[in-house]
Amino acid sequence: MKPQVSIVIVHYQNRRLLYRCLDSLKQARPQPAFETIVVDNDETPTIEKALKRKFPRVKYVKSPGNVGYAAGNNLGAKLARGKYLFILNPDTRLLPGTLEALVRFLRSKPKAAAAAPLLVDAKLKPYPLQGTSQLTPLKAIFSLTLLNRLWPKNPVAQQYWENWPAETDPAPRQVEVVPGSAFLIKTSVFKQLKGFDENFFLYFEESDLGQRLKAKGYRLFILPQAKLVHYWQGSTPQTAPTRAIFAASRRYYFNKHFGIFSMWLVELATGLTPANLGLFFILALAAWLRFFHLPELMMFIGDQGRDYLAARDMVLTGSIPLVGIDSSVPWLKQGPFFIWLTALALKLTNFNPVAPAIVTATLGVLTVYLTYRLARYWFKASAALAASLVLATSPLSVIHSRMPYHTSPIPLISLLFIFSLYFWVKNKLPLFWPVLLWAALVQFELTTAPLILVLVLGAYLKRRLPEKRQLLLAAAAFLLPWLPKIIYDFSHQFSQTLGFAAWLGYRFLSFFGYSQRHTVSPASLRQVTLTIFNYWQKFILWDSPGLALALVLILVLVLAKRFRLKPLSLKLKLLLAFILVNLVAFYFHGAPSEAYFPVLFPAWALALAWLTDKIKPKALVYSLLLALAFYNSWYLASRRFIPRGPTLSQRIEVTKFIALNAPGQSFKLKNPSYIGFASYLDNYRYLLWWLGSPEDPAADLTYQIDEAPAETFSPARGATVFHFENIQVLKYE
Repeated sequence: MKPQVSIVIVHYQNRRLLYRCLDSLKQARPQPAFETIVVDNDETPTIEKALKRKFPRVKYVKSPGNVGYAAGNNLGAKLARGKYLFILNPDTRLLPGTLEALVRFLRSKPKAAAAAPLLVDAKLKPYPLQGTSQLTPLKAIFSLTLLNRLWPKNPVAQQYWENWPAETDPAPRQVEVVPGSAFLIKTSVFKQLKGFDENFFLYFEESDLGQRLKAKGYRLFILPQAKLVHYWQGSTPQTAPTRAIFAASRRYYFNKHFGIFSMWLVELATGLTPANLGLFFILALAAWLRFFHLPELMMFIGDQGRDYLAARDMVLTGSIPLVGIDSSVPWLKQGPFFIWLTALALKLTNFNPVAPAIVTATLGVLTVYLTYRLARYWFKASAALAASLVLATSPLSVIHSRMPYHTSPIPLISLLFIFSLYFWVKNKLPLFWPVLLWAALVQFELTTAPLILVLVLGAYLKRRLPEKRQLLLAAAAFLLPWLPKIIYDFSHQFSQTLGFAAWLGYRFLSFFGYSQRHTVSPASLRQVTLTIFNYWQKFILWDSPGLALALVLILVLVLAKRFRLKPLSLKLKLLLAFILVNLVAFYFHGAPSEAYFPVLFPAWALALAWLTDKIKPKALVYSLLLALAFYNSWYLASRRFIPRGPTLSQRIEVTKFIALNAPGQSFKLKNPSYIGFASYLDNYRYLLWWLGSPEDPAADLTYQIDEAPAETFSPARGATVFHFENIQVLKYE
């Protein structure tokens, strides 16, 4: 017998809800003959056999992939044989008599194209707002934005939403848009309109359909006597991807029906959410902390000067350096990428020394922004804002953003590595990206190499070997950041590649006694622990070890409780592994310096965000977090952003003095006797060159610059002493 009604259900990754919905169809026993069509939008078919076994009368249709809600329903409608289509979400439960009432109503109303049941909760109470009038830009601004929260009973919103009190008039109510989660429509009308507009992947397809039905002169109704249980958002959880889809559909809807100007007007209004306003405040604070008085207060040490000189030579000679600054093991070099970035900044600004700092400060603000955006894939908006606020105002994070050094981009790359690994395990990204980002991290700081163990953990958690093509691309991703060093090694006995691998093995074996110089001992363990805690404290609150210790203890206790209650989620496994691998590597190294810690900044911020999401009361937690942020901001600003020695403006003052003190004369610079680093005065060498008075290493006239002069000292015979703030200059003629 030919069915009167074709029920179309689009399924995506929620078998339990689908089966419950299909069970309700059997239990409701609708009187009109009906067929049920399930369109499977899962990327990998997993339900076909079980579905056919459990519900043999259901017609199963596999879509080409996750084609979206609109396209999935259109696919089901093409196979429908009924006079009526019942578009139904899987997170619903059909009640007895509902389908019959809808069919009777459409039969009796020639101008009615569609009728929807009244959606109720599990206790059969109507949802207060369902069904709407036509969605216009004005109604969107007053109904779908922060304005509606601030003025919930504004007349425009009241005209848009249909209100359904608990005691509802049973008479059918005409609307301009029916809920897309469940409605009956005449098949001939649906096909006349060519179904849903498939440019709507999800959301707003019902508003678009209502617009087109109205243009054809059809009417739409909601029938209060026909009820349907809807488990709201049961099949579509509110995640970062679904929010992005919602926004894309909204833009398409308003552009299609009202034009691009109205579309952007609505986008501007809907963007004014509490979360976005909070993010705007955090980014403004992050930018202020990173750019305020940067030209005067910028840190500019000798090692930075070494990179500046290499970048200058790259611009002037065209010779591209293949390695960067020496690591803590002098024969092992960092990668050259920061020198390349510095060269670009200097070339674009006529070698202004502040330009690279503007780049790193910008990268710092970008890292704060991406921390929020990516954390939304893991947390609620409040916790994601907490992560970005912690990173925006962390003293150690701010200092490193204001300092143009090879470690400054590391937090950004570290953040991207964590989430690329997460998305790879979730089948959202190819292996290429986490491998590329890991290899890039190693070029900025060699001590991040052990993070390859986190990649291995990700592969284990994924429990599926990559395809051959993915492995080949991952191999290319691995080689790409190493390419400069590989080229360099052809003329340097492979010290930076094979030598680096051998050094890693040596340090691992030395930890267990192979070399007495690097063997673990109680003293070394204690020292590394104190170093880790010192930088954790400076990340949290520069001058408060008590708070830093309390946060560690609370974090450990909450994690332990969480682990006892249920297994750790994927995000926690990866985040904890990332932190622990870095910390264990510090113990193997034995003497971690500050340069090793920027890789942990985003991970620490994410861990604290997770903690804020688990502790109550929320109002107190977020009040304390705001107080911490404002205190850190005040602390940094009141201490000139902790320059750790003379600032750039003070060094420029000394540089100008030397240039004026030796007019037309050749001169050279000399380290204090207690400083053995060749790059100690490279910052001054760069500034002198920039100001047009370059050093001549063969000159007799000598200037010794001491940035940590003793309170009492006896200058050498024939030396003239000049005193500046934090700096002492000795002139030898």
